[in-house]
Amino acid sequence: MNTKLRHLLVAVLSLSNLLYPTTIANTAPNSIGIISIMEVSSSSVEILFDSNLPKKLISYYVINAAIELPVAAPQNSKAQNVVAIAPKNIKKVIKTKATGLITTKVKNLNPKAAYNFSVSVKTNKGKMISSAAVEYSPLSNLMDLLSNLPADWGNPKPIQLPTPAPTTPPIAAPAFTLSSATETRTVNTAATGFTINSTGGAIASFAINATPPGMSFNTTTGALTGTPNTVAAATNYTITATNASGSATQTFRLTVTAVVYTVGQAGPGGGIIFYVAPTPFACGPTLVTTCTYLQAAPSGWNTGADPSLSWATNVNNNRTTTVPAPGAIQTAIGTGYQNSDAIVAQTGNVAASSAAVAARAYRGNGLTDWYLPSRDELNQMCKWQRGITGDALTTLTTVCTGGTSNSGSSATGFVDNRYWSSTEYARDSSEENIARGQNFGSGSQDDLEKSGIFFVRPVRAF
Repeated sequence: MNTKLRHLLVAVLSLSNLLYPTTIANTAPNSIGIISIMEVSSSSVEILFDSNLPKKLISYYVINAAIELPVAAPQNSKAQNVVAIAPKNIKKVIKTKATGLITTKVKNLNPKAAYNFSVSVKTNKGKMISSAAVEYSPLSNLMDLLSNLPADWGNPKPIQLPTPAPTTPPIAAPAFTLSSATETRTVNTAATGFTINSTGGAIASFAINATPPGMSFNTTTGALTGTPNTVAAATNYTITATNASGSATQTFRLTVTAVVYTVGQAGPGGGIIFYVAPTPFACGPTLVTTCTYLQAAPSGWNTGADPSLSWATNVNNNRTTTVPAPGAIQTAIGTGYQNSDAIVAQTGNVAASSAAVAARAYRGNGLTDWYLPSRDELNQMCKWQRGITGDALTTLTTVCTGGTSNSGSSATGFVDNRYWSSTEYARDSSEENIARGQNFGSGSQDDLEKSGIFFVRPVRAF
């Protein structure tokens, strides 16, 4: 079989399915209607119709095949004009009173004509009831359509299918390692962090479950950088790498330790550490936090030598009974902050004439927790400025005696004279105008009238 004939047969079959299906359905809801027309041959069909009429009304059925389109006559040498041929209409009588689905065959159709098929029923009263017409054309009509195809139809051009878009192979799931899995840093010391080593597919982004205080995390590079500013026990941080194919995680453990100070070392507030507690002590304005160190304000904290002030402004030289209990009567290490706040709370106290108000107003290195020391805190500061070391320095019951005074040195700048504590003398109400002080020259602890003018040096606990 040559190529053109093969193409022609394929086209005939394709177009016949598109233009003239072999079964034509009718879904008209009439009391009588054609369900389908099935082609048996080029000149005969089988018709399936449905009758919903009662049998007692039916006389017989009539199948009508009415010509719809003329048929063209073939041309010859004598006749050059196309003459229309008019085939006859076909009528078939079915003498039955059956009802429901009925099948019958109609023959002698002109294969080159188109018909309108209908089914009629004649009732026993002589009335004709007809179905809706259904148009039908035999398959042979298709040959006339094919006669007008272009001359080169048998050699069609190849169908140009669209070029498929190139596909990108899926990327591998991410995988990576950290240059370091653990690190320990002292608080406020820059951390080293880690670098990422990718061992899988390209990583689109990084995430971390939490960022250590004072540090930052880069979601593009996965870098953890900065300076941790909060003491923290060993903490695991989960780093997640993600791409379109999945995710992977690694864990980094960071420990942030507190700074360990020694006596005589500069503290974070700019002054000198004069006391290191063997165990942490209660501190702060309400004694609910814990501290380990006491730090003295540096020499010149008041833009010169330590100032001389009264314990409280003159109108507030009585007992601190008008402020929250227990007032300013506490003596222990760590209680000076609460004493100082009680003194400041008395109406009328001002920095120019109150040792506690001046100490609380100091802002060394931007810190706001400076205060006038309690009796025991003042005693520890006195022992340190006299150069006392060992157990005598750390034992709280040891009074400031012995040693060699370093008062007036550029490092400390103390004066060999009396300094105020924030502790009020609380033996009885007859001595309500008495507060505790200490002589940094002799080391003695004194009971001083609140209106007296003595030296002031702020401290802070941390």
